[in-house]
Amino acid sequence: MKLVAVSSLVRPLLAGAFGVVLAVLGGRIFDAVMWELVLVPVVVTVAIVVAERWGSVAVTVAGTAAVVVTTGLATVSSGGSVADAYPGLVRGPSRLLSTEWPSPNDPSMIAAVALVIGASTALSVATSLRARWRLLPLLPIGVGGVVLVALAAPTRPGGWMIATVALLAIAFAGSSRDQPIVSRRSPVPERTVLATVAAIAVVGFGAATVVAWDDQGERADPRATDEPESSATLLDPIEATVAMRNTEPELDLVTIADRSVLARPTMPSRWRLAAFEVYDGQRWVPDVDFRPIGGRLGTVPLGAEAELLDYSSRFHTDELDLVPLPGAVVVVDQDVETDLDRVAVRPIDRPDADTVIDATAVTPPSTADSLVATVVRAPVDEVAASYTDMALTMAGDGTDVERLGRLAQEMRFSWDLDSGAAGAGQQLALIDLFLTESRRGTAEQFVTGFVLLARSLGFDTRVAAGFDVPPDELGSTFTIRTPHAAVWPEVLLDDGRWLPFDPVPDSEATDVDESDPPAQQQTPAAAQPPAAPPTESNDEVDDAALDDGGTERGWGAWTVWVRRVATVSAVVLLPLAVAVGTVLVLKWRRRRERLVAPDPAVRVRGAWANATDSMVDAGLTISPAWTDDRIADASSAVVTGVPHETRRLAAMSSAVTFGSRPREEASRLADDAARTAAAIDGAIRGSRTRWERLRWRLSLRSLRRSTRSPVM
Repeated sequence: MKLVAVSSLVRPLLAGAFGVVLAVLGGRIFDAVMWELVLVPVVVTVAIVVAERWGSVAVTVAGTAAVVVTTGLATVSSGGSVADAYPGLVRGPSRLLSTEWPSPNDPSMIAAVALVIGASTALSVATSLRARWRLLPLLPIGVGGVVLVALAAPTRPGGWMIATVALLAIAFAGSSRDQPIVSRRSPVPERTVLATVAAIAVVGFGAATVVAWDDQGERADPRATDEPESSATLLDPIEATVAMRNTEPELDLVTIADRSVLARPTMPSRWRLAAFEVYDGQRWVPDVDFRPIGGRLGTVPLGAEAELLDYSSRFHTDELDLVPLPGAVVVVDQDVETDLDRVAVRPIDRPDADTVIDATAVTPPSTADSLVATVVRAPVDEVAASYTDMALTMAGDGTDVERLGRLAQEMRFSWDLDSGAAGAGQQLALIDLFLTESRRGTAEQFVTGFVLLARSLGFDTRVAAGFDVPPDELGSTFTIRTPHAAVWPEVLLDDGRWLPFDPVPDSEATDVDESDPPAQQQTPAAAQPPAAPPTESNDEVDDAALDDGGTERGWGAWTVWVRRVATVSAVVLLPLAVAVGTVLVLKWRRRRERLVAPDPAVRVRGAWANATDSMVDAGLTISPAWTDDRIADASSAVVTGVPHETRRLAAMSSAVTFGSRPREEASRLADDAARTAAAIDGAIRGSRTRWERLRWRLSLRSLRRSTRSPVM
């Protein structure tokens, strides 16, 4: 077997080295050098170089196969499966553009980056095998580099990376044996090499600067976790929960179904929508900094594999825009936005009725399993500090969880639940009256009171809002309804999980509280519950009004759909429209210039030239040696019905070319020639189908030097 000459490997190996640089740049998207990405250009380069001895077809097949295989291997090595590769190529780009920074090591994202690196390397190596392509192999590398720089923003490529690219470009430019970098007569590199390197430097630095921007500029660094200047604000959790629970008539909100391979014996009863930690003495402040993150929200804690729950949520209303979570969420099958602590998850595309969202989450621990766990400590704030003595008396001694459990039991079994209690708000004065005197209040006051008592002991505690489903309604599939809306307290364990407690009594107090209502009443504006159907009435329903409402909702959906389709169509069709417009303008401008010349003889020849251009676009091939009469005789192959007009126009062109006419007669002849040329065009249009007319108008044969008419 004939060995491949070493000199012929220089260009493809340099192109492969460019691919390795792209792989390192792609790793910056994930803030790490990822070896699965570095192997992609290596494998692709070897496959193409080996296949080169069998010809271009083998190179194409080997390059395509190498890109496909390495993309799949990169997906598998990052924790995914081969089945994740294709969905990764479809959803990966959108996740890369919408996820938080740095991008998580999601297999779908890694598959998309591996495809960019592999395709750029394959095109570069394949074209580098032919020396006649000169510097063309640098084009796919440049395109891939700009894409990866954009995805790795706001981090610029390192200076060493720019220097490496410049050196590789110089070496590649001089790698052809007939194009040395330095000639024997002069040690200075050729000007083309210097110009190429300068262009690469300008484009590289320019793209990096535009995309990455300046650290002190106006573009925010999405990798930074500083507090935002403004946050997306949810409804007040307490007021919204009460309003939802009191909705009449009751509404079905979400149906939860177990998707685990082995059905769980029991499903969690609490399903969180959001959690809140800030209490300002008036209410729980619901500020949540939402940010797009894609679909992977976290990792499975060590030892918690058995606690994973795969489930689906089928929405029955479009008023609920948060995903119910039984615990720490890991994966959602849609692109979502969430906060840094993952306490609330909201789909980017708002769910409507019959929307199904699949998710995987880690279920919260039970109190029995966490008796020896340590609760995370937090500084005692001013609001909770006044209840420390009371909490110490109620909690007693023991482990952290035992003390908190004793605190919850004291409230649950010794205090009174009264949903209609006077002064049922969340103002500190009302909570203080509930804790220190009446010990009778609403479920929401029990939860707030427990949180303040737990915080007074130095425990990190928060309020969670969502749904609490009774045990007798749970199953492998069950439906969450508006009466299930509830709030409950949670404490943070040292393993990062939140342990819920239940300080609320099981039943309402039977005795009547005759005490006067407190002087200070809270009258907040109640948050609106999910839209409820109209109550039954004997009044006749205005069908026209209902039709108008349905039409308005349907029209809004249609307008959104039309706007999205129009946007996508504009992006896809804009290059095509520009190309078509350019061809039509060039042809129109050339034809018009021929017919507006000041010399009538030139206008006659211009009309004949326009007619021959139309014939050429219709498929006629004209030799440079043909006379006007021969062109007219051959025109019957592409235009029918006007043989007399064609010969007459040819005769007029010959007459003004080889003879002279008075100016007035020549002007009349020019007008007649223009009308005759228009008749020939009309005959060509009339003898063709709509698709053939479109091809005729957009034909480039009359513009190309090799096929255009030789008349003008």
